[in-house]
Amino acid sequence: MTVLQAIVLGAVQGLTEFLPVSSSGHLVLVNYFLGWGEHLPLWVDIATNTGTLLAVVVHLRRDVAAALGGFVSGLVSAEARRRPGWRLALLVLAGSAPTVAIGLALRGVFEALNAPLPVAVALAVTGVILWVAPRSGPKREPADLTFVDAVVAGVVQGLAVVPGVSRSGSTIAALLARGADKELAPRVSFLLYLVVSLGVAVLGLREVRAAQVEAAPLLAMTAASFVVGYLALLSVFAVLRRGRFRAFSPYLWVVSAATLLSVLLSR
Repeated sequence: MTVLQAIVLGAVQGLTEFLPVSSSGHLVLVNYFLGWGEHLPLWVDIATNTGTLLAVVVHLRRDVAAALGGFVSGLVSAEARRRPGWRLALLVLAGSAPTVAIGLALRGVFEALNAPLPVAVALAVTGVILWVAPRSGPKREPADLTFVDAVVAGVVQGLAVVPGVSRSGSTIAALLARGADKELAPRVSFLLYLVVSLGVAVLGLREVRAAQVEAAPLLAMTAASFVVGYLALLSVFAVLRRGRFRAFSPYLWVVSAATLLSVLLSR
């Protein structure tokens, strides 16, 4: 893979990981339409997710610090367990557990569906999810969320391992449906992503080494996904404040239809 290809794929990941349009699906389609092949190696997902992971850490650094600090303090102090940071940490852990279980169970499914045709179908489904998602809810703080809310979001995030199903879109929609408001839903969604993405990055080190990836494209891809991902994070919060989440649905349906037409004509 050339450095230019790596930058393009990294930028696509950064832009589409947080906007509710499916990063994994867009990576597959960009690779397909630019003639770089129908299937992406697993190390590409690992490298690009590392960049967007860092973007979340920087953008949500206060929430990250509160959750980490609250969890560590809560392990040794009963008083700390009454603070918001402890509650936030437990919610994130409760939501991450089903994601990990489903992700590991569906890993083979993910690899089998990592192709244009199934991605096109999944993008259409994502468009429907965004169209019917509520605009906001009454729950404004992490303390207002229940553990059932967190587990539901975690299950949805696990199912979003299917390429073309937007992880951010589906988890934010699930949290909105559970009553989270338009500011809280993306915050919790991206914290859930942070935990899982960190696990993917650590477990994927062996995959990257085995693929014998050159340092230049690997670093270029990670850097591009970080920079563009940070800008996309700013955008998604602005979109949700305006209540325009469903504006992405027509785009997803058009991309889905164009991909289905292209696949059918090429056969």
